[in-house]
Amino acid sequence: MRDEEPGNIRRKLRARFLVTPALGICLAALGAALTAQEPHLRPPTPAENVVLNHYRDVMHSVLDTFQSDDWDQSVDFDVQDDVFVSNDPDVPLDINEMMQRTYTVRQDSALYQREFAPIVDKLNSTQDVNEMQALSKQLPMTKYSVEVHFNVLSEGLKPPPSANPDLHIPGTALAYRVENYKFDQGTSVVLLFGDWKSATWQPTNKWYRYRFQHAFRQPVIENVVIQLDGSPERIDELLRTVNWQAVNGAITH
Repeated sequence: MRDEEPGNIRRKLRARFLVTPALGICLAALGAALTAQEPHLRPPTPAENVVLNHYRDVMHSVLDTFQSDDWDQSVDFDVQDDVFVSNDPDVPLDINEMMQRTYTVRQDSALYQREFAPIVDKLNSTQDVNEMQALSKQLPMTKYSVEVHFNVLSEGLKPPPSANPDLHIPGTALAYRVENYKFDQGTSVVLLFGDWKSATWQPTNKWYRYRFQHAFRQPVIENVVIQLDGSPERIDELLRTVNWQAVNGAITH
């Protein structure tokens, strides 16, 4: 897991509201109970709602371009109307939800038939253990995910920037390949949007510390952090083809 400050870890631990129709109904009923159990959470103000709705619309428009006939999409977490605001004093605006989508190769897709089926057919036709192991290593990864957070106070990087050149993805402030922690294989990429170039690198903690320009409890979003994990081929394709500049439209200027 990436090195992060406790505030960021709490943010991710709070973002465990799986989006389903049944849960949508239940969460509405549980809202009062949640605020009673966690008094640091409260409903957003009208001004905060405007910012959050805009952020959600912008990010949905970007993430929706990930959809493909080759990949099944699962919306694991999202920023919904039942969002609660945290009284985290370290950032202008903090909520108890995040965005995460996971994608798996469709077995009836052209991609599967082209890249996976020939290897699977060979695996099914051999009894040789060594050949099976060699063929298994040739199989491309069948899964990837995207995770989105905003107003991140610190972002851990392994390897550190001194040994990890910026990928220079158009639209990002900084972009790095990082140590994979989510899947057993594949790649991981962190994309930083906002004024991360003025952030302070702290080598002891191995993270960037962001410098927020707005005070606590301000209805603004100053940065967005996106992490991609999984299939190297698909992630590299997304880095080339997605309009990452559009993400900056979610940031308050």
